[in-house]
Amino acid sequence: MRVMLRRVFGWLALALGVAALGAHLIANKVLSMRYGTPVTLTFEPDEQFVRSESALFRGHADYAIQACCEGSTFTVKGLDGDAGTARGFRVRPTDSKVKGNFRSELRMRPTPVGWTVWYRSNIFVPADWKNASTPVIAMQWHGSKDFFLLEPGKYPPLELNITNDHWVIKKSWDTRIITTRSAFGNTEGISQIGTVPVVKGHWQRWTFRVHWSVSGKGSVLGWLGDTLVVNDRGPNAHRDLIGPYLKAGVYVPHWGYHGADPGISERVLYFDTIETRFGANPYGLTLPAGDQG
Repeated sequence: MRVMLRRVFGWLALALGVAALGAHLIANKVLSMRYGTPVTLTFEPDEQFVRSESALFRGHADYAIQACCEGSTFTVKGLDGDAGTARGFRVRPTDSKVKGNFRSELRMRPTPVGWTVWYRSNIFVPADWKNASTPVIAMQWHGSKDFFLLEPGKYPPLELNITNDHWVIKKSWDTRIITTRSAFGNTEGISQIGTVPVVKGHWQRWTFRVHWSVSGKGSVLGWLGDTLVVNDRGPNAHRDLIGPYLKAGVYVPHWGYHGADPGISERVLYFDTIETRFGANPYGLTLPAGDQG
């Protein structure tokens, strides 16, 4: 009887493993970006945010908007002498919450763990931006938690935020198959990997090259303009069925938990073209010594 039960459980475990592998392959094939296919987001004048996440995953849109209200996102031209169209994102403490918190963001499709991906965007911080110790997340690579394993929400594998008058780059990682609640944003660890001053009233161009990995093979390189300001090695992903996806805009999680900062009635950031690229060095940037891309 015991032998039979062991065989039954063995076959059941094998079946579940095969099913999980199949789900992994299908999910990444259907939902994720195509490796090697560049994506460029540009914004047209008076473009409305009518793009849904279902349209994103059906391949009918390059991005979806997560925002509550009219005025939460809008287009504008002529910032800092730029002739192109930028998309602005605005969050106010009086807004309705979106997905449980205060955000106005666009999101793209995920990229599987194990890929090396380049990301680039120009970000404009208004000249009247008020400094505060509450982080405002401008770009985050959001984790895709495994709902079927009842995992809790987790800290982003990678984020770019504004804290006081500095850009701050953080990463998190989790090698566990099933994530449980922890003191580290429900991950195994969080680390700050870079910081550099914000320049208000001017465009600043960020470029990131990320090799997503739950092991020591992971890496994050980040350039502000042509200057390398982040050079991190080590784990930077979560062991999830689907990999991280880029979100850009304004996200202020602190407001949802602790209330808004006194004297701050809104947060607004502007984004120019947002790109994802693949390959050894598509932007021709200077790599660290010994890095072959």
